[in-house]
Amino acid sequence: MPGQHPLIQKLYEFVYAEQAANLQKLGDIWERALQDKLLQGWTQGFIRLERSENPKQLWAHLDDNESRFRTGDLLRLHLGDARGQVLCQGMKFEKEEDDRWLLSSDRAMFVWDDYQEGHCYADPDGIDLTPRYIQALQDIESDSLGNNAILPLLGNTPDISFNDADVEYGEQTALGEGCNEKQAYAVGLALGAEQIACIQGPPGTGKTRALALIAQLLVARGEHVLITSHTHMAINNALSKIAARNVPTLKVGGRREDLDKSVDWEAEPANWEHMPDAGQGYVIGATPFATCSSLANYSFDTIIFDEASQITLPLALMAMRKGKRFIFIGDQKQLPPVLLSCSILSKESMSVFARLTAQDADHTVMLEETYRMNRWLTEWPSQMYYSGQLQSAGHNKNRRLMVGHQKAVSEALNPQACAVFIATQDVKARNRNPTDAKYVVQLCKEAHELGLPLHEIGIVTPYRAQGRAIRQALAKQFGRDAANTVVADTVERMQGQERELVILSLASGDEAFISAIGEFFFQPERLNVSITRAMTKLIIIGPELTRGIACSNDVVQVWAEQYRQLISQCHKVEFAR
Repeated sequence: MPGQHPLIQKLYEFVYAEQAANLQKLGDIWERALQDKLLQGWTQGFIRLERSENPKQLWAHLDDNESRFRTGDLLRLHLGDARGQVLCQGMKFEKEEDDRWLLSSDRAMFVWDDYQEGHCYADPDGIDLTPRYIQALQDIESDSLGNNAILPLLGNTPDISFNDADVEYGEQTALGEGCNEKQAYAVGLALGAEQIACIQGPPGTGKTRALALIAQLLVARGEHVLITSHTHMAINNALSKIAARNVPTLKVGGRREDLDKSVDWEAEPANWEHMPDAGQGYVIGATPFATCSSLANYSFDTIIFDEASQITLPLALMAMRKGKRFIFIGDQKQLPPVLLSCSILSKESMSVFARLTAQDADHTVMLEETYRMNRWLTEWPSQMYYSGQLQSAGHNKNRRLMVGHQKAVSEALNPQACAVFIATQDVKARNRNPTDAKYVVQLCKEAHELGLPLHEIGIVTPYRAQGRAIRQALAKQFGRDAANTVVADTVERMQGQERELVILSLASGDEAFISAIGEFFFQPERLNVSITRAMTKLIIIGPELTRGIACSNDVVQVWAEQYRQLISQCHKVEFAR
C-alpha cells in the first residue's frame, strides 16, 4: 500500500476500510428478503412509475410502507431483486410531493426499456468516491507543499504564526461592526493567520456571522476564497450570509433552486458571468469533491471549512491541497463525521476539527456567548459540554416562551418551566412510537392555539421512522402545507437550525433495545445538538430509566448517566392522553 508519511499511511487504510464497510453494508441490504426490507424501512415500494417532463427525471408513486429515505439519498431502483432486476442505479431522491417522489439520473430515460407497469422498489445505493480520496492523498504525498506545509499542520506540534497587524485590524473592524469580544478576536485570528486558525462555535454563538465578515475582509485584500463543507446546505447558508455583504460570490455544483438568489450559481466556474477582474477577490463555494472536477485547475489563497467537526481528515486534505491558508469553523461538541468502519467511540480521531483543537494551541478560539438559548436552557449544556464557559446573551437571555392568555396553559407549555420532561408510556417502542407521535402533535396544536406560529416549532428525533410518523400526524392535523412549516426531522437534519419551541421525541421505550444501541442513543454530540435547537422552550419525551440502564462499555455508561442527569434537571410532567 502506498504512503510513507505515518498519517498518510493511516488515511489510506481508513479510506479503504470505509469503502469496504460501505460495500458490505449495501450488499447485506440488497441480499435481504424483500418483505423484511419493506417492513424494516430499508426498501421503499412504489405502485407505479410516471414519466416526467425532464427526461432525466421520473415520478415514483408511493405504496403504504414507510422507509428510511430522505431527499438527497441515492437509490437503487429495481423490480424486486436489488441484485438482479435493476432498473437504474444511483438515482437521486430529489423531492417528495404529495404521495410521489421525484427521482433523477442521467440514465433515467433507460428505465422505460425494462419497466412496463405495476410495482417496483428502491433500495439504498451509493457512489464509490474512493478514487477521489486516493488521488487527493497521492497529490498531498507527492507535492512539496503537502509534505512540508500541510501535513505538519496536522501533527502534534505544528509551527503556526500570525501577522499581528492583521490580527489587530480584523479585531478592531469586527468590534466596529458590533461583534462581541470573542467574535472579534476570532475574526482577527482568521485574518492574521499565516497557516491555520480554528474557531469553535457552540450553538447560537454567531459563527456564521464571523465567517461572513472574515470572507469579506479576505476578499477586500484581493484574495480568492473557497468556502467548503461536507454538505451543500452548510455551504449555501454560509454563501447567503457572505453575499449579503455585497461580496462577489459563486456556488459551484448542487442545485440552483436550493440557493439564495443573491448568490450566483454555475456548474462550471469558467461560466461565471460576474467573475471579478484579475487581481480582485471573490468567494467560491463548493464541496471538497469539486476540487477533483470543476475546480481541479483552480487554487485559492484561503480555504474556509464550515461545520468542520463533521469533516474527516481525508476530505479536508482533498480541499487543502488547493489552498495556502486554512480556517476551520465548527464545534467538536456537536455531530462528528458519519463513519461506517469505526465505532462511534473512535470517530473523534478522524474529525479534522477535533484533531486540530485537541492541540490546545494559540490558533484556536471559542465563541462564548449564545444568542439563541435563554439562560435557563443554556445552563446544562454549558456545564456538561463547554466547561461552564457558554453564557446566554442578547435579547433572548431572560426571555421565556410567549403564549396567549385566551385559555389555560397546560403544565407542559407553562412558560415558567423552560425545560420539561415527559416519560414515554410505550415500554416496547423502539424506533417508532405512534403514541408519542400523537402526543407531539397534541402539544403542537395547543401551542398553536396559544398563539405560537407553526414555523416556530421544531421537532427532533433520533429516528427517520419516528420523524415520518410525526410528519404524517402533523399533516392529518393541520393539512400538508401548514404541517410542512413545522420542521420535524432527525438530529442530523436539524443541526444549525433553531426554533422557539423544540420537542425532542426520543421514541424508544424498550430498555433492551436502548441498551443495545447505547452508542447511538446516548451519544453526547447528538444529545447536545438535539437540546440546543430551542430558544425558550424544550420538551423531551423519552425513556425515564429510573433504575438506570446497563450499557456495552464504561464510556457509553457515562453517556447514559449524562442523559439521566439531563432529564433530572427538567420539570417533570405526566403523560397526557
